[in-house]
Amino acid sequence: MERPLQAPVPSQRILVIAEDPGLREKLAAAVQAGGGIPVRAAGLAALEGPQIQHRLVVYAWDGRPEGLAPLTPLLRESAQLVAVTPKPVHNDARRILSDQMALLQDPHCNHVFTSDDRGLFLLQVTASKFVSGDLFGIEKYLPPGADVHLTRLRDFQGRRNAIDEVVDFAARRGVRGTVCRAVAEVCDELLMNALYDAPVDDTGMPLFHDVDVKDRLDKLSPRPVSIRYAVTEDQFAISVRDRFGRLEKPTILRFINKCLQSGDQIDRKVYGAGLGIYLIANRATHYIVNIAPGVATEVLCTFDRGVRQPLRALSVFLYPGPPPGQAAGKG
Repeated sequence: MERPLQAPVPSQRILVIAEDPGLREKLAAAVQAGGGIPVRAAGLAALEGPQIQHRLVVYAWDGRPEGLAPLTPLLRESAQLVAVTPKPVHNDARRILSDQMALLQDPHCNHVFTSDDRGLFLLQVTASKFVSGDLFGIEKYLPPGADVHLTRLRDFQGRRNAIDEVVDFAARRGVRGTVCRAVAEVCDELLMNALYDAPVDDTGMPLFHDVDVKDRLDKLSPRPVSIRYAVTEDQFAISVRDRFGRLEKPTILRFINKCLQSGDQIDRKVYGAGLGIYLIANRATHYIVNIAPGVATEVLCTFDRGVRQPLRALSVFLYPGPPPGQAAGKG
């Protein structure tokens, strides 16, 4: 039985701003494919009213941080901004990451994509997550019917077994050795963070903060960690989910910026888990974080199967979840 047509709810209306008419239509098409209703604006000069009422705004421009200055004061306090920038003409990973951090410093800007086909796909997924409120799941970033593998673990040995399993799978599916090594490094960092940095007790105190790394070998995380992975024609994708939901955007930015400013030599003893966040951003092609505060954090990374590429997209989704301490659902 067909469902009756309904008037679109306000949350489905997504503002798309771009002076280039061709790019504006591509962005609008991506928003529409994701279930949103695009509202087009031919640049900042075409905006009307003292305040933009849309909760999600897509803005394409040359990518310079000062380009945000005329726009962000017009946004509602709760509005989110998707920054769409040209694909870099160089492969200087450090410079690319620094440019992305400059945009993400704005509290409205939680998503930075490039304006190529991959960026348009990510915009489609972002619009779908925004409209539906369904944030979690690696499947959203994969072709329909992709075979997703799942492993759950709770301890240090389980982490080692999971990394071996993922890398062996990638190698058997023809992923290049340099990419396999990047996948192994990212898996290691994600799992260590999920097992030992995310867990807190009932009062919110970290469980393993004062436990030496070597003493964690026989410790069980109080809630299981899950890792999902899949391979497509051109990408390898992994996601790791904890059941605490403690990661925050300011934490991600703080550690990445700290490492960017430190120069080439970075001491793990000094930076601890923060170095892991920086290394992930330096190894992955796409870095996506889904957060339900107090419930779960899912970090999803993709890697190009061919030549390793610098980070092309960084995206942080936040969902208002149950109070801290309440366990996450299935995952």
